[in-house]
Amino acid sequence: MLPSHVECFNARLGKAKAFERFELFDRDAVTLSPSSSGQEIRLSPGTAVIVTGYVPFNAIRFSVNLSCNSSADNVALHFNPRLQRGYVVRNSKLRNQWQEEERCSSSGRSGFLFHRDTYFHLMIFCTPNEYQIAVDGEHFCSFAYRIPLAAVTELQVQGDVEDVRTRVTTFKEYPDYKNYPPKYNLEVFTDKPLNNKLDIPVTVSIPEGIRVGTRISVKGRLKLLPHSFYLNLQKGRTIYPHPEIGLHLNPRFLFGSAEPCVVMNCWQNGTWEHEERHEGVLSWGPGREFVLTLVCEYEAYTIWLGSKMIGEFIHRVSLESIDTIKICGDVVIYELCVTHAP
Repeated sequence: MLPSHVECFNARLGKAKAFERFELFDRDAVTLSPSSSGQEIRLSPGTAVIVTGYVPFNAIRFSVNLSCNSSADNVALHFNPRLQRGYVVRNSKLRNQWQEEERCSSSGRSGFLFHRDTYFHLMIFCTPNEYQIAVDGEHFCSFAYRIPLAAVTELQVQGDVEDVRTRVTTFKEYPDYKNYPPKYNLEVFTDKPLNNKLDIPVTVSIPEGIRVGTRISVKGRLKLLPHSFYLNLQKGRTIYPHPEIGLHLNPRFLFGSAEPCVVMNCWQNGTWEHEERHEGVLSWGPGREFVLTLVCEYEAYTIWLGSKMIGEFIHRVSLESIDTIKICGDVVIYELCVTHAP
């Protein structure tokens, strides 16, 4: 049945109101014609692909693809929000065969990232090793390269999306706080728990730094179908250039065919160092609440899940460098607390 004149009018009116509410309109972006198969692009580290568009009231899903040819036999990145199911699929296609997909929920305590009857701003930033993806100016997720960056030749936007505009530019760092200031500059202080605005991914400054005797407590809940999450104790808020990381704590649940494990590592002098793994059945339960505690001791960080110690990581990076906590992945965070022993 064809939509009535009233329905068409209401749809246009809703779209106009949505545009008025849209705060991240990119004046330099150009319209991508609905009849176009895609836009020719060339990517390298530092390149940012910006896509804005309108999600109509009856939308079910749409996708943004970085393809390697017009026939789409090879897709380096398939970014696919599925509005009815409330998650985003990331994948690649090689020789016309889809590879292993990665899913992440795009909803947090403040609601769903992609709403019907709204405009969105999507940035795909290219680092030397992976795509970093921001939605509405906030970092959302990453996707490691499976196909060389130089092989990408075309940007395609398909599905339930209208008024698509695109721009390809470059940035020196990501997130680009100069052009896209964060909604919240979160800080956590001694004995003042932070329990608001902790939607994942979350970056929180520690103005007082950490030292021997510091305890960092994280109260949260694992999502129902967790892939993985990580917590970094790092220097600075950027993702690119890569920050110095004193502790990278990465529980992995559904990671291909690999056994569940907890990976611990650090980043310094421009590279990851030797990682430490604790394999086997993890104590985290899907959908269950947890209390994760990191204790900074004289020689190492000790990691506790509830009252059980699940790991230890010897200090390799100076404690004086650490001023930020970053958490990303399949968790919901209720509270973050930092205390210091006298």
